Amino acid sequence: MSPRAHSGLLRWASTLAPTLALAGCPGDDAGSGGSDSASEGGTADTTGGDAPSSGLLACAAGESCTLVLVAQALDDRVEVYTARGPGERYRGAIDLDLKPNPMGDNSGDFLDEPYGMTIDDSGLSLLLGHYPQRHAGSLLHFPHAFLAAQPDGGTIAASTFFADGSFVAPVQGIALDEEEPIFVVTHPSGRLIVGVFDNDLFQLESAWTNPGQLAIVDPATGEVAKRPLTELGGMGCAGAWSLVWLDDAHTRLGVGCDGDEGAALLDVSGLGEGTVAQAAAAIDGCIANVPFSDKRVRYLAPDGAGGIVIAESTPQATGEDGRLYRFDADCNALGAPGTIAAQYWEAREIVRLPHADGNRWLLATGRTEGHLHVVRDGMTGAEICSTLDELDPYWTGDDGVPVHPFALALDRAGHGLAIGAGPIDPPDDMPGSGRVLWLELDGSVDPCDASPITDTIDLSAAAPAVAADDPATWRRGPNVVFVQQYG
Repeated sequence: MSPRAHSGLLRWASTLAPTLALAGCPGDDAGSGGSDSASEGGTADTTGGDAPSSGLLACAAGESCTLVLVAQALDDRVEVYTARGPGERYRGAIDLDLKPNPMGDNSGDFLDEPYGMTIDDSGLSLLLGHYPQRHAGSLLHFPHAFLAAQPDGGTIAASTFFADGSFVAPVQGIALDEEEPIFVVTHPSGRLIVGVFDNDLFQLESAWTNPGQLAIVDPATGEVAKRPLTELGGMGCAGAWSLVWLDDAHTRLGVGCDGDEGAALLDVSGLGEGTVAQAAAAIDGCIANVPFSDKRVRYLAPDGAGGIVIAESTPQATGEDGRLYRFDADCNALGAPGTIAAQYWEAREIVRLPHADGNRWLLATGRTEGHLHVVRDGMTGAEICSTLDELDPYWTGDDGVPVHPFALALDRAGHGLAIGAGPIDPPDDMPGSGRVLWLELDGSVDPCDASPITDTIDLSAAAPAVAADDPATWRRGPNVVFVQQYG
């Protein structure tokens, strides 16, 4: 495996062997949900409010609509699909190639990398991990009125909101001045919470020692305040990763701590009070500490009772089993860790699937056979109880190259699942044929006993076909999926 340009944060970022000299950070496997739905680990993100009546994110009055937004992180584009409801399956896209990639070449400083997304009553907010420069990302806000004014069905050109190095009103760009801002969620107050990794993903994991941060953003004013994740219960959180709501009231937030192998469980109940600086300073919590170092701990999901489950794996295929940890709301370990068999060694996103028979989660894994698994509470800890093998035909792109799931997001009831799947080692300057899938799920079925999947839709089949000479069609990294429900 050779080093490649920063495929955005993630993808296989730190799977490189320590002996390799890094010329750039390969990507990784992130995906994050978030929505008026059960995405971000299976909990509701925002109420979403009324749908706009026209434009890219529209839903007609009286209709129910489920939209799937996908960050094509390596190709600097966000795509929008209709999973349920009226209208075209492929709605269009937003071009975010602000530092143009010549013929798709995203190496070096070319990558802008759209990543985490969230929608509220005012519009769509999304993170650009490497704009204006590789070591400093930004938050970009598209008002609903702006999106509604654009033509239907095509790609919104970057030139409509960006010119001469500046964003053009009403689209707003907020400089975060931090390295690797990754995920974002909306607080009920309207303020945004941005998870900042704050380490260089071009470096080896052993160098990821800087405390992660939360950036609290007021999108109305552009004000930003930072909360370094240090000294939480006497420990810190280096390398902040995914953000997960832990309760329906949105008073508690879970944060993956990849540099410190664990998670932070935070009280953010005061986030809407006072100035953004006061709100950021009031955030406090504890650390759920995974006892083994040199592991990959990026994704967590709520357990429905204020606690979490964490998926841990090795950065490389070593033949060692991974683990599934449970922690309560006070960061106390619950029982013995469960096992992720070594054959499923690369644990990725995990989301909670509500079920009457008890806790169930869906876990994506990569670089292995069998990519989507069901997890439950077992007699000796959390355990994989089933693998959804009927999805096997979808784990090959239209170009014949295997694709692996990176991102998962559920709708609010847990009856629909969006999946972003892409090639493991996509080249810097050649096409890739990732997939965006939508699964309809039967909530009455225990997924440990039988498959809950009643329908599988390849959403990306409705999008413009991948053309070798047109990088605007390439799908090398559908690394983030976001579900938005109206009605």
